Amino acid sequence: MNQLLISVIGDIRSGKIQPSLTGNEIVDNALIQNFCDQLQKELNEVNPNLVVEAEHFFNVDDATSDVYILDQKVLNSLGNNLVKDLNIIVINHSDLVWGITTTAKEILLNHQFTPLTQ
Repeated sequence: MNQLLISVIGDIRSGKIQPSLTGNEIVDNALIQNFCDQLQKELNEVNPNLVVEAEHFFNVDDATSDVYILDQKVLNSLGNNLVKDLNIIVINHSDLVWGITTTAKEILLNHQFTPLTQ
């Protein structure tokens, strides 16, 4: 079975629009990585073919992940139209900050996503 690559976007550090999770790059790194680690741990128990990684340099024109988990504030900055052709899971800003993976996990496990990177 192919792996499904899931990128978590809580900040963007390149391009015209650069939303930040907290305004502090070091803190952003730690919070986003904590969310990724927690989600990966929970998904491994059910499906080891789901791979979660942090994405700090998202570019919609070079989108290579199968699924993107976006902080609601990042989506608000980008706009729905910009990411309409991607598999997107939108999570509450506070869920990302506090490492609450419930929403993302439920959506990932209850929906059929087709890998884009086959």
